[in-house]
Amino acid sequence: MATTSNYNLYVTDDASVRFQTWRREVAGATNSNMHKIDAALGGKADMSGHISATLLQSGWAGVEAPFTQTISVSGLKADQNGEIAVAQSATYEQRQAAREAQLAIIGQQAGSLTIAADGELPDMDIPVDIVLLG
Repeated sequence: MATTSNYNLYVTDDASVRFQTWRREVAGATNSNMHKIDAALGGKADMSGHISATLLQSGWAGVEAPFTQTISVSGLKADQNGEIAVAQSATYEQRQAAREAQLAIIGQQAGSLTIAADGELPDMDIPVDIVLLG
């Protein structure tokens, strides 16, 4: 039988393959498609995670917009997908400062994100939540 290029799943369009052989390759006890799919999905879940961070008032660089700040994000890979948002624990004042700052991610590398404040320079710390996707 042939296999797929990414996960080596067994595939065939050969009508002569016996049912018992096909069933073993798809759902057998060892090295079957089901075991490979389970391992692939489990690996993706292990790569996902949640991190809390803070954009510090004292951490901004620049004298005029856009101001920038780089924050450490443990476990972040250079090409990993994810999301960042103002934390649910943020106060009204912190949420307002984030809105006025017009925050945006402008850079990513292994272990860090660079954030820009395209509007007003935040005059307080802003808590953020980062969700890393596998």
